[in-house]
Amino acid sequence: MSAAAMPAHSSLASSALAAELWVSLASLLHSHVAMHSVTRPDVKLRLASKSKSELELLGPIGKLLIVGPDASGIGATEFRPEAGELGDEYSTFFFTEDGMVHFESADDAPVSEMDMEAAVEHWLRKVSA
Repeated sequence: MSAAAMPAHSSLASSALAAELWVSLASLLHSHVAMHSVTRPDVKLRLASKSKSELELLGPIGKLLIVGPDASGIGATEFRPEAGELGDEYSTFFFTEDGMVHFESADDAPVSEMDMEAAVEHWLRKVSA
């Protein structure tokens, strides 16, 4: 994470705040997957907790591993599409002091920042398109 990549109004959440925000984000993701199964039963989604800090989101077009923030406050994602020829996608994220989720992609895509609800929807779209 570079200072130039982080918006001037945001700063990295403390490790204690990041841990609390991770719990909230994981809970929100669980809720969205459950609601998705009710509203869109034709699109099968599954969320598996690999540990307190790792979630695996499985959908019809791929699998997304989400690793919560480490001691430095940085989390990571790894998306593996079902169509293997597309290649895996990697990104990192961190929480800001104001509770936003800041994403940085390994493939030089633009940096983005969104609220937790938008981050969850982004991840759900990634595996269910």
